[in-house]
This record gives sequence, C-alpha cells and structure tokens, in this order.
Amino acid sequence: MKKAKLAIVWFLVFMVLFSAGSMIRGGIERNKEWVNPYLDVNESLWSYQYITELSKAGVLPEVDQFNPTTEETRGNLVLYLYNLDSGAFKKREKLEPVEEKDSPDFEDLDKDSGLYDAVCWAYEQGLVNGTSETTFGPNELLTREQVCTILARFAALEQIDMIQVVEPDQFKDSLYIQEYARSGVTACQLAGVVKGYENGFFYPTNNMSRQEVCAVIYRIMMAADTAVPEGARLVDLTPGAYDDLYKNYTDIPFTALVPATDEPGPVSFFDQAVFIGDSISVTLESYCTASGALGKAQFLCAGSMSPTNMLTGQILPEYPKGSGNKPAIEESVAASGAKVCYVMLGMDNIGYGLEKSTGDYVKILNNIAARNPDVQIVIQSVTPMTANSKSTSEKLNNDAINAFNQRMMEICQENRWYFVNVSERFKDANGFLIEDFCSDKSSMGMHFTYDGAKVWVEYLLNHIPEDLL
Repeated sequence: MKKAKLAIVWFLVFMVLFSAGSMIRGGIERNKEWVNPYLDVNESLWSYQYITELSKAGVLPEVDQFNPTTEETRGNLVLYLYNLDSGAFKKREKLEPVEEKDSPDFEDLDKDSGLYDAVCWAYEQGLVNGTSETTFGPNELLTREQVCTILARFAALEQIDMIQVVEPDQFKDSLYIQEYARSGVTACQLAGVVKGYENGFFYPTNNMSRQEVCAVIYRIMMAADTAVPEGARLVDLTPGAYDDLYKNYTDIPFTALVPATDEPGPVSFFDQAVFIGDSISVTLESYCTASGALGKAQFLCAGSMSPTNMLTGQILPEYPKGSGNKPAIEESVAASGAKVCYVMLGMDNIGYGLEKSTGDYVKILNNIAARNPDVQIVIQSVTPMTANSKSTSEKLNNDAINAFNQRMMEICQENRWYFVNVSERFKDANGFLIEDFCSDKSSMGMHFTYDGAKVWVEYLLNHIPEDLL
C-alpha cells in the first residue's frame, strides 16, 4: 500500500513538472515567434501541442503537410532524434557509444539524402541497426516496441534522468514483446512515456503514427528538462535492466473468437459502440435507429463501401450525418467518441482475391487503431449469400466468403482484435443465407430484412467480449 501511495505521489509530482510552462530547454528559444508551417495541423488534433513544440524546437521538418495520422518510418524517427540531439541537447555531455561502429554503407540510403547524416549518427551511437548488413530500411514502419527500445537507448545516450512515475506492471501481452525490446518498453512504461491500452494490452507490434511518435519524443524532451525532486526514483536505462521482471510474468492467453454467453449482455454496452459497414449493415442501422435495440450505438455505413475504396476516399460514410462531410474513417471514429468499434466489411472486396481483400481491410483497421489507440476493435464476419443469389460468381461465392472470414479470424488473433462470427447464425444446412432473413433473395441475395436484423442484434447481445464488459 505504501509503495502504491508513493507511486501516486511521484506521478503527481512528475505531471506538474511535466506540464510546467516555465521549463527551460537548453538550445531552444521558447519565446521565439513561431509560424505553423503545417496546413494539416491545427488545434483540433489531440497531438497539436506535441507537434507544435517539436516544430518550435527544430526537431520536425518544415513541410506543407505533416500527415499526423500517417504511420511513422524508421528514417523519420532517427531524423527527429538527430535534430533533438544537435539542437535542444547540443550542450549535453554524451556518454560514449555502447559499441563503436564504422559509418554504415547502406545500399538503400543515398549519401545526398536528407536522412543520411541522421542515420549515420544513430547507427554509430548504437541507437539503431540496419534491417540487414546492406540495408537500413528508411521507409519501413515502426512498431511500438521498436520505438520504446530506440527511445530508451536515446535517453541513456543523452544521460536523461527519467523519473519513475508508476510501478512496473505486466501487460496482458507482455510475453509477446520481443526479448530485445522488453527492458526498453518497461523503462518507457515506468517513466510515463508510453502506457498500455484500456483493455490491459500493449500491442507491441502495432505501428505508430507520426503524431504518436511526436507525443513520446516530446515526453522524452520534457523529461530531460525536469529537475529531479529529492528522493525520486529513476528509471534504470541500462540495457536489459528489467529483463528479469519477465521471468515472473505468466502468459495471459487471448482468443479472438468471441464465445456465446449464458445470458445476453446489457444493451447499454453498445452506447459506447460505433458500427462500420457497407450496405449489409445499413439494414442493421435502420432497424436499431427505429427500435433502439442497440441503445445509443452509432453507425458509419454506406452502400458499396469497401476497404479499397475507403482508402482512396472514393466511398466513405457521412459524419456527422446531414453535414455533407465525409472524413477518413479513423477521423469519424475519433469524432464519434466511441470506445468499441464493430466492423463488417469485405463483401465488395472479396472478388479481388484473398490477399488484396484482407490486406486493404487490415490497412483500414490499422488506421483506426493508430488514430484511436484506446478504441477496442471487434470484427464481424461477412454473412453468406442465398443459394439463388445472382451476385454469385467464380470470385464471389460462399466458399470465398468462408475463406475470407477464416483469414480475418486469424488476423484478429495475430493483432488481438476480437472476432464475432455473426455469419454462423444466418447459414442454412448447406451454408447459404437463410432466405427468411434476406430482403433481396431473388436478386443479390445478401441483404437483410428487419427480422434478420433483429436476430443479428440478439446474436451481438449474446457475444459481447467478456474483457470489454
């Protein structure tokens, strides 16, 4: 109990220091007049403070479009840290590199590239390695565990005193963090640089967006300028310092497929949910709007909407309804304020083949997850078509739908997303859509009646992920 209270006290102390407006940064002209160079960065972004402060410090490049929700790359991260090292931290005494390295000669990095000096510096200082002996992979995306590892090494290089603000705590997927990254992740967790999601997972292999990377770099920068209160505990930045913690962690299994519950869950659970879907989900939206069967659930649905045409902006749902605006889906989810995101997409993509259809789907889901890190994702399986469906073809049929659903369930398991197998409730003995639930059984053979929507709601109420209740 004393340890818990002490942790809370230091957390409060840290947060006061962390947000203090009077912090002094070596090498940064805090009162210098700043003009926002980014057309796509404004005060409506949750990351606005982080991006603007790093821009003022000269850490970020001055470009017209910052693209804050785009997934960040290895090259950009080392560039930011290089700028921070040579700007804000240029007067700090550096530790000797952990391992002396010669300048790299990467085949995929031109010496005239704006990243070249930054990559050489990061490589020589032991912050990053190449993706192979001959390549650096400047455009490869960054995962959460990779970013934590690099930031912990950077903090050690800069001799930053990282105040411990929380006690070490196991994430549900801590044992899925790669061994090289475990101490780095724990160090960043203890210092409040990163945290887990509301469901207790860390999701180490999730990619990070540009604005998320800005947030964690900003916290490192602020930690460097925070005076250490007497008696404060510091995070140990020694490589492998926290590896032994993991020996006491026990595996917490995760099963993507949501089982049926003995009793229906509360309708109020769906007050925090948003449903994304194509024309098949439009009937569910209409039924629920009229009946309140799923409480205050919100819907982001549009006919013929597929992951592919969502990525190109060709078809997107209107949000807010009646506004005429059609933002990127991840922005609409953010604006909805939802905590749980149910998604059923794929019918309009399956004909492209399994790799293309699932690949674009995952891109959409990753965009939603990156923009909304605290939102839990629940994938609904694509429902079957009737025996006489005129939409059936060599590429789009129930076998293809079943293969698509199987692959999406595997992807959900890999990403620790939930998978609700709605389609099982609507199959007849031969695997076709039950005609009594179909509103267009003599034509497309895939859309629902209100009776079908009612059964759909009953299925959802009996398949709420237990972790989310």
